[in-house]
Amino acid sequence: MSMTALAETDAERLDRLEIEIKELKKKQTTTENVLSKTESILSKAESVWTKYNMRLYGRIKFDLNYDTSEFKKYNDFIGVVKEDASNDSVNFNPRDTRFGFETSHTDGDWIANGRFEIDFYGTNAGNNLIPRMRVGYIDLANNSSGTSLRAGQDWIPVAQQNPATIDFGVLSAAGNVWWRLPQVTLRQKLGDVELLLSAMKHRREDTEEEERMPWALGRVAYNFGDGNLAALGGGYRTGEYIYDGGTGVGTVHTGKDIDRWLAALELKLNLGPVLLKAEGFWGEALGKDFLRYDMDVNDSDPNNPKEIEAIGGFISLTANAADDITVSAGYGIDDPRNDDMKTMRGDLNDRQFTRNSIAFLNTWYKVTKGVKVGAEIMYVETERFSSTDAGMRYTLSTFYNF
Repeated sequence: MSMTALAETDAERLDRLEIEIKELKKKQTTTENVLSKTESILSKAESVWTKYNMRLYGRIKFDLNYDTSEFKKYNDFIGVVKEDASNDSVNFNPRDTRFGFETSHTDGDWIANGRFEIDFYGTNAGNNLIPRMRVGYIDLANNSSGTSLRAGQDWIPVAQQNPATIDFGVLSAAGNVWWRLPQVTLRQKLGDVELLLSAMKHRREDTEEEERMPWALGRVAYNFGDGNLAALGGGYRTGEYIYDGGTGVGTVHTGKDIDRWLAALELKLNLGPVLLKAEGFWGEALGKDFLRYDMDVNDSDPNNPKEIEAIGGFISLTANAADDITVSAGYGIDDPRNDDMKTMRGDLNDRQFTRNSIAFLNTWYKVTKGVKVGAEIMYVETERFSSTDAGMRYTLSTFYNF
């Protein structure tokens, strides 16, 4: 004990204690103010969160692939077999990991919904995977009229079915016409029938682009029974064929219009323990808007381009084999008209073909509520006129949904 403490009188001790008590009260008041402000902020945040029905969601997915041949397009997911490729390889792929945010609120008869979702299929180098926007849209619906309007980037509004593949590509260039594009889509419900009108177009990448007309699309869907659906949709787009003539030439206007059109039939049926999804398409000049890059126009003579006609489709079956096990199988084919491509013989790139088909078989096993593991076998056959290449992809997948 110090001499100062021993020399302290009772009066001095009381003065000191009063000062310490005042300091403690000040600290208590400050702490109470901080807690009050924190509670207010949290209360407001909770109020906003519940007021707009916000939620975060996502999934973590990791695929281990063994390919018996080279799938140049698209490496991490199946497109076509590279011509004359024989090398096999292994791929560790985490790119189909997703993260999303959704919010909604009701105001009278109006329901507003906003959604944003990313994955990691953006441009990347090695393992430095860059996020990209999958969907990002605003949806406004009126309960009393059954009318809704969606503006933003979403799945294409026609040919809406997808096969039950583990592979991210869902039969790309093999019968499934799909993509996610910026659009303005109007829907009208009339009982079990839904009518749809839409305008969609890829985002402009360069201000020198001269593409003006979007796709004009329509769809009629009939919903019946327990989740069953039949739909017919299609669309049209036209525009001048323009190409880059290279250094010293620049943009070349051919003065020739390319007429693009699509007709698509969809079917979804719940057959007891089996879910059937099927889709068929027919069209001309169907290219990047439906993930059929370089398959729309025969430009072997760029000053006299010709639309390439194609038909195709897929069928997909999913069955509940047990409480925690599902099994899926399916087949898809994309068959362009060979006569429209005959002048391209000997000059096809890695994306182009005269026929491409994929067959698949897979299974998922649910380990816990959010975790499942899967396995898939895919057989791909790509024809380029008289030459045919084939390959297999074997996949093991782990999946955590939250």
